Amino acid sequence: MSIFVVSGMDGQIKTTQLPSGDMAVSGPTAGPLEQIMFDICRWDGRRNPSYGGWIIPSQYTSRAYNKLLSRCTKIAG
Repeated sequence: MSIFVVSGMDGQIKTTQLPSGDMAVSGPTAGPLEQIMFDICRWDGRRNPSYGGWIIPSQYTSRAYNKLLSRCTKIAG
């Protein structure tokens, strides 16, 4: 699991690699971090309430992860 934050914003965005090779992305359900997560995940992923966020198919995980790295600070994982 990786954890991302943005300076000055409350909350965290978390990524988890699933056994299928897909990636789950979860975080706040409202506010600026939710908007960042939406901007990154909406084109390559789909919402999945059971993971509290988004599922990114394996072929797009690198692209989504790199977008997270460019917009957020990785603090764990």
